[in-house]
Amino acid sequence: MSNYRYLNTWVEGGVGVLQLNHPEKRNALGWELHDEIINALAAWAYDDEVASVLLIGSEEIFCAGWRLDVLNGITGEDQRRFTELATRLMTDLSNYRKPTVAGVAGVAPGYGMDLANMCDITIAAENAFFGSTQVKYGMNGFYGGLMRKAGPMRARRLFFTGDPIDAAEAYRIGLADEVVPVGGLIARSLEVAKQVAEMGSEMAVVLKEVALHATNMDHVAGIAYELRVTHDLTQRSLFHQRTPDGLSRLKKGESRATERVRHESDNVVKTG
Repeated sequence: MSNYRYLNTWVEGGVGVLQLNHPEKRNALGWELHDEIINALAAWAYDDEVASVLLIGSEEIFCAGWRLDVLNGITGEDQRRFTELATRLMTDLSNYRKPTVAGVAGVAPGYGMDLANMCDITIAAENAFFGSTQVKYGMNGFYGGLMRKAGPMRARRLFFTGDPIDAAEAYRIGLADEVVPVGGLIARSLEVAKQVAEMGSEMAVVLKEVALHATNMDHVAGIAYELRVTHDLTQRSLFHQRTPDGLSRLKKGESRATERVRHESDNVVKTG
């Protein structure tokens, strides 16, 4: 565990866990939490023991957005420093060199939703609500992250109205990848983050780079770029270490590519 004031951190199964822990302020982000998340992300960016990062709150609350009590009345140099701090956090998270997962429970208004949207994957509890609520306080939300996940028309409606949506609707429009029962969010989010981390830190960095860059290329440039990445990966020792094992499993009818699908199908049969 960490020595941060409002943030619990630990590493488990290749996952660096960032747990927001300021319940008195509903995990809203003021000066301290901004700094602590930035520092924790930096500490794991080049740590080979960490292949993915999970951002969570509790089973009741994720993040209530910015600390309005900090923003209220802030002016001059303090306002500039706070804006720069928020810019760094959002940039560090959205461009993080390893895959990121957000686990969202309870209301995630404004900046809280924006934090989740900057992550690669979002898991939502059934009690989660998402909203670009800044407009209701005379501010703007982060349209870019919202649009990338929900598409331009739905994003604009959320952006212009500030009205929140529940977990089911967030899943339908792409703000959440999965919805889980209340009370099971942290366990499931950690499970998903561990599934991502199975590839190891080396592969995680390469694939996250592809996800960040290929999105902004035209389809021809994207194909060429991704094939160059494939060429590079097949020259690495990791490929030559894992391929013989994969071929051996194939001969036994135990393909690694489908093992999790088979396991989940078996569970459905047993519990259905």
